[in-house]
Amino acid sequence: MFTDATSTLFTISAHAMSKESHSTSHHDNKSASSQHVRKWSKIFNFFRSSSSESKAKQSQSTKATLHHLSIVSAEYSVDIDHSISTTEIKSLASNAQPPTLPTGPRLNIFPQNIKPPVVLITLPNFGASIDTTPQLALCIGLLPKVGDPTNQQEDPSQVLSSGTVAQLAWINSMKQDPIEQERLRWLGARMVDEFTKDTSKDSTEIAEMVLIGPMLDNEHYRRLLSCTITAFDHAVLDVDLLQGLVQLVQSAPSEALLPDDLVKILRILRVRLQDIHQQSSVHPFHLTLAVSRLLDVMAEHKVKDLDRVEEHEPLSGVLSGLKASSDPYLMYQACYAFQALQYVPNNESPLQAVLRHSTGVVDGLVKVSAVFKLDLGAVLEGLGKLQETLGGVVEVTGSVYDGARSLMESGRSVLESMKEGLGLGQKRPWYTAIRAAYALAQAGQLKDLNTLIYEAPCRRDPLFQWGICQLLGEIASDTIWDTSVRLQAIALIGELYRDDSEWDQDESVRTWMQNIIRQLGATADQVVSTSAFALSKYLNQDQDTAAYLPYPLRNRLHLPASSPTLARVQNIPPLEYDLHKHKALRLEQSRNSLYIQPLAKANLRAKDEDTFPLLEKVLEFLASERQVMLTLGDSGSGKSTFNRHLEHRLWTDYKQGGPIPLFISLPTIDRPDQDLIAKQLRANNFSDDQIQEMKQHRQLILICDGYDESQQLVNLHRTNMLNQPGQWNTKMVISCRTQFLGTPYEDRFKPLPADHYAPGSQDLFQEVVIAPFSEDQIEKYVELYAQDPQPALAFSDQAVWSAKEYMDKLTTIPNVKDLVKNPFLLTLALKALPRLVASNKDLSSIRVTRVGLYDMFIEQWLKKNQLRLCMSTLDKEKLTVFNSLVEGDFIDCGINYLLRLSVAIFQEQDGNPVVQYIHRHDKESWKGAFFGTGLEAKLLLEASPLVRTGNHYRFVHRSMLEYFFSRVIYNPAKVDEQDFHSSIETISSASLSSDTNGPLFQRSLLEEPSIIQFLCDRVRLHSDFEQNLRAIIDQSKTSSNATIAATNAITILVRAGVTFNSADLRGIKIPGADLSGGQFDSAQLQGADLTGVDLSRSWLRQADLSHARLEGVRFGELPYLKVEGTVWACAYSPDGRMLGVALWGDGLGIGIFDTSTWQRIHLITATEYVMSVAFSPNSQRIVSGDMKGMVRLWDCTSGEGLLVMTGHTDIIRSVAYSPCGSRIASSSDDKTVRLWDSETGVCFFVLKGHIGMVLSVKFSHDGRQLVSGSNDGTIWFWNSGTGEPGIVLSPSLGVIASLAISPDGRWIASGHEDGNVRLWDMVSGSSGPVLQGHAEAVEGIAFSPNGQLIASASLDRWVILWDASTGDFISKLDGHSGFVLDVTFSPDGLTIASVSNDRTVRLWEASFSPSSVEIQDQIGDARKVAYSPDDSSLFSFFRPCAFREGDDTTGTHISVSIELSDPESICSQAFSSDGRRIATSYLDGSVRLRDPSTGAAGPVLEGHSSPVWILAYSTCGRWIASSDDDSIVLLWDLRDTERRYVLVDAGAGDDSEIEGLKFSPTGHQIAVCSNGGMVWLFNPETTVLLASKKLMEKAILALDYSPNGQQLALGTHMSVALWDLQSDELNLELNVTVRSEEAMFKCVTVAYSPCGQFLASSNADYIVNLWHRQLTEGDIESWLCAGALRVFHTFIVDMSWNPVVPTEFITASMDGCVRVWRVSSDDGAVTVRMLRGTNLRTLCSTGVVLEGATGLSPIHQALLVQRSACGMGMLSYDYGSDDGSEDDDGYYYGSEDGDGYYYGSEDGGGPDNGSDDDNVSDDDNVSDDESEDEE
Repeated sequence: MFTDATSTLFTISAHAMSKESHSTSHHDNKSASSQHVRKWSKIFNFFRSSSSESKAKQSQSTKATLHHLSIVSAEYSVDIDHSISTTEIKSLASNAQPPTLPTGPRLNIFPQNIKPPVVLITLPNFGASIDTTPQLALCIGLLPKVGDPTNQQEDPSQVLSSGTVAQLAWINSMKQDPIEQERLRWLGARMVDEFTKDTSKDSTEIAEMVLIGPMLDNEHYRRLLSCTITAFDHAVLDVDLLQGLVQLVQSAPSEALLPDDLVKILRILRVRLQDIHQQSSVHPFHLTLAVSRLLDVMAEHKVKDLDRVEEHEPLSGVLSGLKASSDPYLMYQACYAFQALQYVPNNESPLQAVLRHSTGVVDGLVKVSAVFKLDLGAVLEGLGKLQETLGGVVEVTGSVYDGARSLMESGRSVLESMKEGLGLGQKRPWYTAIRAAYALAQAGQLKDLNTLIYEAPCRRDPLFQWGICQLLGEIASDTIWDTSVRLQAIALIGELYRDDSEWDQDESVRTWMQNIIRQLGATADQVVSTSAFALSKYLNQDQDTAAYLPYPLRNRLHLPASSPTLARVQNIPPLEYDLHKHKALRLEQSRNSLYIQPLAKANLRAKDEDTFPLLEKVLEFLASERQVMLTLGDSGSGKSTFNRHLEHRLWTDYKQGGPIPLFISLPTIDRPDQDLIAKQLRANNFSDDQIQEMKQHRQLILICDGYDESQQLVNLHRTNMLNQPGQWNTKMVISCRTQFLGTPYEDRFKPLPADHYAPGSQDLFQEVVIAPFSEDQIEKYVELYAQDPQPALAFSDQAVWSAKEYMDKLTTIPNVKDLVKNPFLLTLALKALPRLVASNKDLSSIRVTRVGLYDMFIEQWLKKNQLRLCMSTLDKEKLTVFNSLVEGDFIDCGINYLLRLSVAIFQEQDGNPVVQYIHRHDKESWKGAFFGTGLEAKLLLEASPLVRTGNHYRFVHRSMLEYFFSRVIYNPAKVDEQDFHSSIETISSASLSSDTNGPLFQRSLLEEPSIIQFLCDRVRLHSDFEQNLRAIIDQSKTSSNATIAATNAITILVRAGVTFNSADLRGIKIPGADLSGGQFDSAQLQGADLTGVDLSRSWLRQADLSHARLEGVRFGELPYLKVEGTVWACAYSPDGRMLGVALWGDGLGIGIFDTSTWQRIHLITATEYVMSVAFSPNSQRIVSGDMKGMVRLWDCTSGEGLLVMTGHTDIIRSVAYSPCGSRIASSSDDKTVRLWDSETGVCFFVLKGHIGMVLSVKFSHDGRQLVSGSNDGTIWFWNSGTGEPGIVLSPSLGVIASLAISPDGRWIASGHEDGNVRLWDMVSGSSGPVLQGHAEAVEGIAFSPNGQLIASASLDRWVILWDASTGDFISKLDGHSGFVLDVTFSPDGLTIASVSNDRTVRLWEASFSPSSVEIQDQIGDARKVAYSPDDSSLFSFFRPCAFREGDDTTGTHISVSIELSDPESICSQAFSSDGRRIATSYLDGSVRLRDPSTGAAGPVLEGHSSPVWILAYSTCGRWIASSDDDSIVLLWDLRDTERRYVLVDAGAGDDSEIEGLKFSPTGHQIAVCSNGGMVWLFNPETTVLLASKKLMEKAILALDYSPNGQQLALGTHMSVALWDLQSDELNLELNVTVRSEEAMFKCVTVAYSPCGQFLASSNADYIVNLWHRQLTEGDIESWLCAGALRVFHTFIVDMSWNPVVPTEFITASMDGCVRVWRVSSDDGAVTVRMLRGTNLRTLCSTGVVLEGATGLSPIHQALLVQRSACGMGMLSYDYGSDDGSEDDDGYYYGSEDGDGYYYGSEDGGGPDNGSDDDNVSDDDNVSDDESEDEE
């Protein structure tokens, strides 16, 4: 009810503010303007600035009396009570008062409605200092609301005319300056901080905060409110603080005030009121007034559930108690407060109220109030007494005001009425009428107020009259109103007093009116005081002057005459202020509407699907003790976008004194390795003093973007001494492109611990890799893109698409979905798609590449900017230049400008993408041609995809620079040369091979993988570019000037998948080239300069490297060690100089190898088989455990036995040395662990507890604990000093076969019999992740020395590398052919050694280096391959679930056509001959058909009841045959899939199993074979059995028809048998020699060539045998084994011959490799060369000729010897392969014990070949090919 000017300043009614004139129809013409316009006008209409002198004078007058300001409160709007509307108020009054009540004569003292009053505040100049708190409040009030898009887009021109031109200009300037906006908000927030810290709050400071509070955001307002509540609650009653608290509540910003706040304040006020209401009436008056105002606010906020017992009734009691006061003013406030309380419902239900008031409800007027709390629907009791009670209440209601009227007519005063309770206990209309009156006055609706005073139905109520007099007195006393209005208010009081008969009935009202007039007569305003004095004299001429009462007309705080709080805030040290300026700038710059939260994975080796939200991981890092987080990602993966979003998030959350986010674009910093932070802060305009303050007292979060672009190779954290004593306290988040890193790269980022003696810094470093976009992320981004108006504006010539249209096209166009997993490419694709689709009708034929997207984007960008410039207003000179550019083709000119700029950046700045241009200094440099004042340059710069930040220029994305540089090397479009006064010229493709000044000839591209990737796309798209690059390679043979270009060219071609099989590369010079993964089968490289070439994973089979230069060549692998027996265990010496291995075999024991030469230096002979070995910490001794339970100690130098420790009764499984070297631990099958003295051999302890064999024992890092694992499934901890047992872990994974402890002692890794590896917390014993990947028991496990890797060795023949920090799979190390029994890391962590029963020690590079461009197409194990009938396509099926179609000519993949669900359930696959259908069989016995081009599902064939393992498609496509686990063969007719035929039920007759199904070439016959030697022939048309014969005693595992369909080739594990179908017996059996027991497995294939001259077969020995058909005299058929392909290292699962080119065939192996071969026969000599291959993951050097080659290191000589290179006679190193030699009749590859295998011999490998001829050429023979696994 009672208000003050302060609350009015900020909550003036929007309705009133929207009026321009003194309208008499104010309510009928409410503004329809938007909310944000009302907000602006509201502020202006109150804080009305004055620019004229007259207004300035008036302003001075107003300011001089600011402390007298009083105006009705804005919160009392017409719709004042949200529970009772204005209409309801009038209705309630009219219903309560008889309509026939007489009224006095109505006088229009207020003749019209006017504009609401305003306080004149001078608006400061834009950007000037704020002098006063009212100015600051005004300025903050005019700011756009943070986060409100409506306000952000306000148009100040819509502000009403009360805003001057200067004011509108101020708003416009403010909108354009987010820094100034933030400065003002910061000042307001700091005032709250300062007020909170101030313990003594005077009235001026309180008034300041009351002014500023409503302008604050919710967070800071609530802080201010909380502080004020607390201060009031803990202080002696402070009237100023009380008024400030109430005014804060009244003027609260929307949504900042909560119901709980109001209840809390009310409770405090009620308690205070209870304590002092019996004392002087002054304090109770202020408290009651505050309660009244607070209850008004609570009613407006619809606060509900005020506790009846704790709050409602106690307050009602206190207010009722005030009726005993003799002070009518206090009693009126109590009455008003009680009425307000009725509108704040308590938590009593209507039914509870009925029950409580049911007795005596009609006994008095006070209890009638209960009726208004009842709702008929709430009456739940019976109709008896309750219905009677309700009726009585209603009846009484009708007589309420009759009783009130009788009271007044009886002469009883309002004082007596209040004392007896009149007006208490019920809702009365006078209360709502008073509130409506205040709302009208506040809105300037004075004429309406005049009407209300005379026509209100309750106007005769003395309480209404009291309140109206109070209101008129406030208007008359408030200088904010015009003097005329104030005089009118005095006049109306006098009129009511003098001439209104209804206002002279109560003496208290008359007395109150006299006191009001008397107070007005004492005001400083002479006009008002004179008028009031005259009226007072007139009214009291015949009466005694009433006693003056002590209360003012209003009770509120004055506007602050000074601004002490603001002054203190402005004296805050400038650092925090400047930080907030910087914050505002960065928040504005880092905002991004198109943003999708990226996902990340733990490291480069983790799977793309094993992801987590990146932001969560970074925030987790910031809360941890780690110091550096490396964020990796491909180019365009969103690293910089995320960094900017992270900065935005951190600045948004920033609190004063908290960590400071600092975004650093590393390429913009000169020498970032030194003084990095200070350089960036200076660039952000921080002073040296501020920098020192931050260094000494603050923590910084460094967001370092673009490590790769900064051309840095150093550790920035270390070189800048971060987190060192006395240095910067930081957290660093640093990003880098994945392709930029070599291996190892962690040391470039790991921090240096402050404690140099602490364990390694791995715990201070964390790594994440941004994962490609998932489908869900793509869809979300597309939705945002489709909703964003910017693309439509940028590319207005294109159709506007919906998100669904974009997604449809992304799905339909082949390969696009794979490309757009990269966020930047997704953006380019979305911009290019509309145009791309518009120009292509057949979307499935579109081939989209990465470089193609860039091409289209650039052309669109330049075209759009050409159009923009064309529509712009250009001056005459610019228009002339622009027209010239258009005539010369503007797009070509723009491209040429960007091409030359990219070359200049690489030439002048070594590729640093940021160009700093300061015109004064750089206008004469190369930069001037691009960024200077020339009109052409300015126009093209403006049209180019470049961004400018200050004086720094860069491409919109780093990849754009690389794209243009690649386009300089090969530009598919003609580029018009433009004269920019630059020496840089664009290179066309035609001059590519001859221009030795071009970038291809002058700059190595090996460190620019993104440029290489663009050029790879060009190679695939443009055949002429490939030919140009080949020409450059040839040019290097004769010109040294072409060396760099040739190195670049061959690297590009290899990366693009171009093969060099059989190529003539003699004499080429390509030093340093990256040929990793390249294919050079039978290539001629004689005399080539291959210095420093990377040949990792290259296919060099039969390549001729005679006389080549091989210095520094890299193969990516190490030679293995061939030993005499099974190798059971291995261990490195701690100094890294020796490797010890446990050898099984007669006369064997422990072999010790020198790791520098890998020569065996000792063979310690043991009497028993050695099971385990371990070196002493000083590397001088080695301990072993053997089969007899003996622990022996040996001298490493002499091999002498030193000690024998006895005590175990069974096999020793594991031995370990303590870190101090004084003790040895051993574990045994006798279920014990023993601890020995290493000097004396004395047994200290026998540790018992396991109930099974103890298979592994390890010492903890500090030697204090032992950890043992057993086949009883438990892990025990022991105290090594006392032998006492500790905790026992019982994993659910079963037998513990091996253990390892991390170097930092934090983790245990356990290897289990089921193939799993589990990690455990060493301290707590809690379990960590389970690493799943092995199929058999994990016999060995080891941590790398730095703790980052785990290596595990298993009986499944694999060594697997894991990421120790995440448990993620890294890679499988493939090479052993037997059980892998142990594994260990070298002390330097660079080498892994593994041992096996295959008699080898394999050495692996732990830090293997992936190629600069990742190997493509590694999608799984290849299981099925086939040609299309026309030889145009290759079809392949890969496990787990991908079908792929490829171009047979180039080998490139057309598309991944289909990915099948539930891959683990797939058993077999078959293609239709045209590749248009694929059949897959499943474990549930079903066979499902699909269209691979669309993925559409076809029929499901159901009939089998067990897994279907064999499928066959007929050539005609009509039939499918299938065989299941029960050896039932079904035939399906696809014309009617409901019909099926049982051909064979082998399981019903014998134990044989079906092994093969094959349709004849014509499809008229089907053959079935079994492992029982049976063959069945059927006619599929009739299902008639044509033949059934047992042809062999061997298992027939595969079969194939000859091209004429008259012969079957039958494959067994040791032979291939030929059977003429007209014969009853086999014609011929071709035998092969089996090298290993593996060949007995059922992995056999056999295939005829279409010409019938060749037959290919394979068995499980990883060998493909090629048989050549011979006709001898008398047309006797014979077959010669022309040779064997020994280049496979896993099973060959399928083979198929080309139907068009009869000498070409394809093989698929279980490692995912698909290879295409070509057979040729010249002069009877058969040769086989590989045409191409995919997924070739390992080095193949079989048959490489190295005669006369120079520079090959000894280690690589040994490697090539093992890999069967030829011409290695000059090599002297023997790495255990001392029996291998070349035989005159073939090639013999032998192991040390003479187990050799003979191929290509005269008898062809078997006695039944029928030929004696040697038909194998000596130099190209297939038998030259030796598997890398050959022992």
